[in-house]
Amino acid sequence: MLGALDPNDTIAAVASPPGPAARGIVRLSGPAAWSIVLGSFLPEHESPPPRRAETRRGSLRVDGLRPLLPVMLALWPAPRTYTGQDVVEVHLVGSPPVLSQVLSHCLTRGARPAQPGEFTLRAFLSGRIDLTRAEAVLGVIEAANPAQLDAALEQLAGGLSGPILAWRDRLLDLVAHLEANLDFTEEPDVDPLGRAALAEELDRSAADLQAIARRLDDRDRPEGYPRVVLVGPPNAGKSRLFNALLGRDCAIVSPQAGTTRDYLTALWDCDGLTVELVDTAGIEPAGDAIARQAQTFRADQARRADLLLDCRSAETDKPGDAGIASSQPVVRVWTKCDLADLDPDDTGSAERLPTSAVTGAGLEELRVAIARRLRGQDFEGSLPVGTAARCRGSLLNAEAAVRSAAESLLAGGGDELIVFDLRLALEEMGKVVGAVVTDDILDRIFRRFCIGK
Repeated sequence: MLGALDPNDTIAAVASPPGPAARGIVRLSGPAAWSIVLGSFLPEHESPPPRRAETRRGSLRVDGLRPLLPVMLALWPAPRTYTGQDVVEVHLVGSPPVLSQVLSHCLTRGARPAQPGEFTLRAFLSGRIDLTRAEAVLGVIEAANPAQLDAALEQLAGGLSGPILAWRDRLLDLVAHLEANLDFTEEPDVDPLGRAALAEELDRSAADLQAIARRLDDRDRPEGYPRVVLVGPPNAGKSRLFNALLGRDCAIVSPQAGTTRDYLTALWDCDGLTVELVDTAGIEPAGDAIARQAQTFRADQARRADLLLDCRSAETDKPGDAGIASSQPVVRVWTKCDLADLDPDDTGSAERLPTSAVTGAGLEELRVAIARRLRGQDFEGSLPVGTAARCRGSLLNAEAAVRSAAESLLAGGGDELIVFDLRLALEEMGKVVGAVVTDDILDRIFRRFCIGK
């Protein structure tokens, strides 16, 4: 377990990407990092141990390599390093066998292999970064597009933890004031809090927590891809359109209504944007248990959608049908236009994109419309998925506790009840930034890292 690792060990790992390159890096951190490397290092110019970060050029005598190896060392003295410990990087030719040999050389001299994410774990344990910044490091590594990279970099710079830490500090002050009231109720010097003003402030904090929680909702997207869900009545041509957009047969297609019971997902290249496309059962009253389950799945997928495709059959549906009502973004589509004489000037038809999965008519226009709508949203810049999965529940719990405290204030509740709610909120907010942490939380976060980070 990552939480059981000894932070006083000296660790080493290859920190550059796998494969050959012009330069590779072996990274060490810990109390013996410098001595392990400098003991085999022949500098171009003799100099005392550095007191500040610097680089040195020379050669490294490596076990198993007959010639001396030209290297550049980057040395950082503790505590102003990424891990808070002495750190050294050996920069050399990026040959995988040579990098492996240098790493083995360091391990035989007292270092141990670093576990996935252990360098960043040490940065967290030493107080150099908080838990959200640690997750942002992984978000930078895994970013699949510029917007995700920008979001991860914003989080790394404190865009998430900064406001939460500020609110947490304010709540700590409020708890201290309230507890002072409890301890010194007879003392005239302790002024009572303005309850209405305080309740209003807590309501604002709760709203801010809720807004961040919404940003953290990753909607179960694989790799953070946007979710486009096809919805509509039975036999509206959703599955045939699903197959046509993908360019392959994935969903079962039948003229019999109600063929689709479960939902089906697939990744789709939509005008240069990778999208998770979801086919769902038709909207209809639930009969038996299977139909009820199908409707539950459909409603859940629609709720998680970034964009809904409201599909109506041009063969059977009336042009004036308004379609589904939703607060989510919607693109309205006519399907089966090859089976109907659709007049674009009819009421309602101009508001729907006419398509045919058989002839391919309108599919390119639909792709462009979907991509345009998605690029207008901020899902690509949502916070890293790891942060979303871990923190959303804690933020919602903190929001509920803060709102409860505000309600108690307005209702004239006792200070001890308000303190209880605020302490619960503090604990949940502490889980987000890492003030409250367990080995299990650390394992779930850092085991997703690659070795050397």
